[in-house]
Amino acid sequence: MGDYRLLARLGAGGMGVVYLGRSPGGRLVAVKMVREHFGRDAHYRARFRREVAAARTVTGTFTAPLLDAAPDARVPWLVMEYLPGLSVREAVEGYGPLPPDPLRLLAGALAEALVGIHRAGLAHRDLKPGNIVLSANGPRVIDFGIARPEDATEITVPGALLGTPGFMSPEQASGAAAGPAGDVFALGTVLLYAATGGEPFDAGDRAATLERVRSARADLDGITDRKLRALVAACHHREPERRLSAAELLNRLGEPAASVHGTRWLPAPLAEAIDRRVAGGEQPPEPREKVDKPFVAPLEPDALPGEATEDPPPQSPLRHRRRLLLALAAVPVAAGAAVVLVRGTGAGGDKPAEPRSGSPKSPSGSVPVPPAVPVARWTTKVLDDDTRSPDLYRAGNIVLARSEGQHDVQALDPRTGEKLWSRATSESGPEGQVTTGPHGVYLFDARAGDSTEEFVLRAVRPESGAVRWTARVPFFPWGTAATGSVLCVAVRNDLRGLDAKNGRPRWTARATGMSVNAGAGLVVAGGDGVLTAVDADSGRIRWTYEMPESPQSALIGDGVVITRDTLGTVYAVHADDGRAAWKQRIDYRGSVRQLGGGMLYVAEADGRIRALRAATGKQVWSREPGRATPGGSFGRPETLGLSGDTLWVRGQDQLVYALDAADGRVLWSYEASAGVGSAADSASGALAVAGLVLLGTTGGNVLALSPPDRSPDRSTNRPTGRTE
Repeated sequence: MGDYRLLARLGAGGMGVVYLGRSPGGRLVAVKMVREHFGRDAHYRARFRREVAAARTVTGTFTAPLLDAAPDARVPWLVMEYLPGLSVREAVEGYGPLPPDPLRLLAGALAEALVGIHRAGLAHRDLKPGNIVLSANGPRVIDFGIARPEDATEITVPGALLGTPGFMSPEQASGAAAGPAGDVFALGTVLLYAATGGEPFDAGDRAATLERVRSARADLDGITDRKLRALVAACHHREPERRLSAAELLNRLGEPAASVHGTRWLPAPLAEAIDRRVAGGEQPPEPREKVDKPFVAPLEPDALPGEATEDPPPQSPLRHRRRLLLALAAVPVAAGAAVVLVRGTGAGGDKPAEPRSGSPKSPSGSVPVPPAVPVARWTTKVLDDDTRSPDLYRAGNIVLARSEGQHDVQALDPRTGEKLWSRATSESGPEGQVTTGPHGVYLFDARAGDSTEEFVLRAVRPESGAVRWTARVPFFPWGTAATGSVLCVAVRNDLRGLDAKNGRPRWTARATGMSVNAGAGLVVAGGDGVLTAVDADSGRIRWTYEMPESPQSALIGDGVVITRDTLGTVYAVHADDGRAAWKQRIDYRGSVRQLGGGMLYVAEADGRIRALRAATGKQVWSREPGRATPGGSFGRPETLGLSGDTLWVRGQDQLVYALDAADGRVLWSYEASAGVGSAADSASGALAVAGLVLLGTTGGNVLALSPPDRSPDRSTNRPTGRTE
């Protein structure tokens, strides 16, 4: 690429691929190559030129310098410093929260980095733990993939949510422009994360997280240093004009107590780990396979097909790609990242995990789980980003996979794992979600229409990916939902019903739809403290239900509509008339995703999965799958999917457990790290199809398991907790 020899592929995101390269003089560098179909897009190429210009002007001590770039090349590329080290996220996850003294030093380094960025007239817009490297030369702020001058409105789609939900500012989470004040808010969130080890606004799913960010309510008790706690509070004012500037933050911190050059300012175990990482990263990993000419995805035609027309299914960019095997694996880079961190490899991403040996103990600690072990049938890699697990959607007998930040959706044959087709879509935000219904699959195009305030919605056939119809949606779409013959799109303060068969408008209803879901003949929107139910066929408002806090996306079924607010209260209302049925408080970090068979399943932050009677809210059973040993907790549990009488969950030990949905008995377990990547409302981390259980696993894979037969009598394996 230019004068740089590419040695190995380090990682990829939705916008491009990053390679380890060597300059003519022998310097190791990170080379970011933009995907060709983005490079041909005039709007994105303008954005990339602006990215290069922005990166050239930032030369602070705690930022990574741009070394070279070719924004006008056929395939645009840029070169930045190669930084082996640990990200703040890796450091906190592996070695725990930072003590007060290193935390203050980190705060000063990050504030100084932002001063340099803002002085150049720029804003980073995605400051998060994964974009901060702890290197041998001190902390470095990386990834200017979405950084651009403040006045770059001509290349910013109004309302587009650029960034990471848990580390956005309130104005950014609301779809407004994010400037230097937004970076200051994100800095406060990063410091809270580094001090506590938890994301302060994480509420279990994307919509709930964004709502908590908009409210700007974070618990600061985890920061024991009173001065630093006051500083974070000053960063976290809801109103941007009330926040301190980065320069004011730096002045308040005062003279640093020690130098952050090197690693001695960090706790000894963490410093040693960084030194080992740096020593291992001084030499490039030797690929077992030469870097071939990168496969470049063909650009889709610019012309929009007319109504009720079909175009041929696009070829999958992954179908022909050769997977590069490295002696040392590297951290995959986020969508815009240009600086890469090298790390050791964990579990292989290209092969299904081996079944765990032995029989795990029951969460109750008394009766062992029956030794039922599923059999892995196939695995298919669908994401370039090895740090994510794909979201799964079922459309008839086809399975779709994608993840937030991924530029395309992949369609798989569930019986074999064969990739049938792929389509480019929006990368993130509600407009990037996949919606399925009885009449097809609905995707937003990767590019807006002729106007930057217009989005292109495509209805495609699940079997082939061929387009059935297209429609233009004005303004920023908050979400879509399908039920019966209606596809509903939430835009600003309106819900718009389209005919699912041809895309023609059917009705418009006045309702705020920050979140939207559909089912049982209803379209339910939540926003501004009101839950609104609309008749799916006519668009008539059936009822409204007011709440003290803004509602999140609703679950519909079993005669009730269930939602939760930003503070963790779960509300159930009768679907027919909107009367209150019951409400119950859970930890705001818990999640409510699965409703079916007369039960609501709640994943609590304390590690328990609880089943509540949907009609009354009374607890039926409670279980703690994969109870973590002291100091061995890897994260909160999560419900991954529900099919008939089986509930799949991810335990605290990150293993997948199949539970009997009726009483919580463990049916089987499997060693696979699965999840719901972007927590889209209609997405699952596990699906039952074609007699198999499909899991979206970390490493960007879809794994198919053949579940074991159930034993005829497991009545002794009782769930824990109080029952009805």
